Amino acid sequence: MAEVIRMPRMSDTMTEGVIVAWHKKVGDKVKPGDLLAEVETDKATMELESYNEGTLLYIGVEQGKSVQVDGVLAVVGKEGEDYKTALEGAGTKPTTDNRQQTTDNQTPNSKPQTSNQPETPNPKPETTNQKAELPAGAKEIRMPLLSDTMTEGKIISWNKN
Repeated sequence: MAEVIRMPRMSDTMTEGVIVAWHKKVGDKVKPGDLLAEVETDKATMELESYNEGTLLYIGVEQGKSVQVDGVLAVVGKEGEDYKTALEGAGTKPTTDNRQQTTDNQTPNSKPQTSNQPETPNPKPETTNQKAELPAGAKEIRMPLLSDTMTEGKIISWNKN
């Protein structure tokens, strides 16, 4: 099934991001960790990596254009799969204006780099053998991904008891 890649919140003040460069084009194979694009936020330019494996089926934001946090950036799925169903499920309709077309003279600008930019806002948490029992009505709050390279965080202080 095709997966929609949305603009992640890359800083606590970010409301939108500008696509500086796409490093993959429609039809390219992607795997987790592959660099998809560079995104300029209100703070810095960061790398956007894929958390999905498959073929890049759709690019919804042209290079140089901005997109709101949680806006649709792209769709990854099986080669030849209809991405329109995934977009309709995401509340977006594809248009020829915002779909990246491939041509024979296009080449991907791929850089072999590694960073941890998610393709989804909430990456899969690591599993542990410990399970905490939560009181009735309690809600679990997980460590958010605060930058594209963040792998862990340190709690400096709690503001609530």
